Amino acid sequence: MNITSQGYYKEMPHGNPEGSSIKDFIGKEDRSLIDKICSYLQAGIPLAVAPGVVEDVICPEKGVAGSPSSFTDGTWVWPGDLSYYVKNYRLKLPDEFITSMIEHNWVIPITPEEIDLDNLTIDGKAVFD
Repeated sequence: MNITSQGYYKEMPHGNPEGSSIKDFIGKEDRSLIDKICSYLQAGIPLAVAPGVVEDVICPEKGVAGSPSSFTDGTWVWPGDLSYYVKNYRLKLPDEFITSMIEHNWVIPITPEEIDLDNLTIDGKAVFD
């Protein structure tokens, strides 16, 4: 089972330092989709749950943005604070990610039991050896 990462922007403490800047996608998401996107992201299956919090990387004065956890729908994996940025900053997510949500009627299409942890890869790299 290979899943693809989305939303790990270089400014985030858990982000990809070689990745895109979150600032390039602020204020660009369709307002009519925000609630559906956030509900979908928040309903994801936890892949990694970490204690603690991460602060807002755009405006640190706002405080906590979420947790350093990761969630999946069996196709994509995203950070636990991604819905915060969609809701508070109209963060535009990639079209293929949104299309996948729409195709699944905004419902996570798998159960936790369907995740093959023994063969799980993220972006082609084994998670557990």
